[in-house]
Amino acid sequence: MADILIVDDSAVARAALRKIITSLGHKVVGEAETGAKAYVEYIRLRPDVVTMDLTMEGMSGAEATSKIVATFTDAKIIVISAMEERGVIIDALERGARHFLIKPITQEKVSAVLNNVIEQNHDIKKHREMVQKLKREDTDHLVRDFKPPYRIGCDGKLVVVNINANITKNSCKTLVTEIEEYLQDGVMVLFDFGNISNINELVLKDIDGLMSNVYARASAVKAICRNMKFFDKIQSNQSLYNIQSVLKQI
Repeated sequence: MADILIVDDSAVARAALRKIITSLGHKVVGEAETGAKAYVEYIRLRPDVVTMDLTMEGMSGAEATSKIVATFTDAKIIVISAMEERGVIIDALERGARHFLIKPITQEKVSAVLNNVIEQNHDIKKHREMVQKLKREDTDHLVRDFKPPYRIGCDGKLVVVNINANITKNSCKTLVTEIEEYLQDGVMVLFDFGNISNINELVLKDIDGLMSNVYARASAVKAICRNMKFFDKIQSNQSLYNIQSVLKQI
């Protein structure tokens, strides 16, 4: 079991990560919502591992990583960011972060990276090789091939949730957590299934349940798709009432 400090400016994200970490048998000994507080809490708690979100206001996650590692060279920091922020991840690794997690966060990802960081002795040569490999890889190729299971966008009172065919039950759980941050008074939520032809039925039931929860918080909920086969599948499944009642084919 490891003592872990969670650093993220989102209370929802911290709560979600805390739940995953404790379910894996580890102990969350503290939380920080800024990079500056992360440094103070590290000194006070001396955790075994720090999870550090990179996109925070004020002192960034990368800057906080530098400050901690400069004082505590044995600090084990795992940075968290999105796929499109690849350069920020490389920067943090060069500053001394031991490993990284790409959003959306799942229990499987957290377990694998935590075990790697906790159990392995730090090999500076291998660490440098990992950073160089990330730099050498064709970023355009990776971004083109990588399609996140979902993407949330916000334009004023409109929240758009793009759903992709590779969404799973685990990523759906992450979506449930992330969308909470957007559910404010008067917001309208649009679920866009794009040109998807099929999604696993168990996952669809999870999405249907999510829509039910969103109904209670948003002023309006709508859904669109561009594939007739997908539209017909939804309309023929009476258990998907919440999706069925708002889905339009365009």
